[in-house]
Amino acid sequence: MEQWATKEEIVAGLNRLEAGHPGWERPAAYAVGVHCDGGTAFTLTNVGERILPAIALGLACGHTSGTATYPLTREQLDAAIANLAPAAACTTMEHPNYHHWVALSAETGEKGGQPVAVFVGDLDDAPVDEHDRAFRAAIS
Repeated sequence: MEQWATKEEIVAGLNRLEAGHPGWERPAAYAVGVHCDGGTAFTLTNVGERILPAIALGLACGHTSGTATYPLTREQLDAAIANLAPAAACTTMEHPNYHHWVALSAETGEKGGQPVAVFVGDLDDAPVDEHDRAFRAAIS
């Protein structure tokens, strides 16, 4: 398995992933939440930061640009984790999304709940559904 042990290798990996995803535009904000019992909760959000996890998630669910939400299958969440895994080899950087997604995958596998990806292309965009509204509430 490929590993990116330095910040330079991570940047090169990010550039390759972005170049290999036609139409990709970096989101203003994104996250993976869990929909359960009629509501969607977000315990880790990203606003204007951490672009590598955004493209890793976008590749897994097919997102390229704009504001959208995606119910994730377990396979899609695990694909996003695998896309991000090479960066975890770099011990000089934190990897909050990687660790959070691994925990979410285990949690939803054991307790249930539907993982949901939310991407916001521009913070001025209107929310597109209840998942996006919950995300906007979490980041405000």
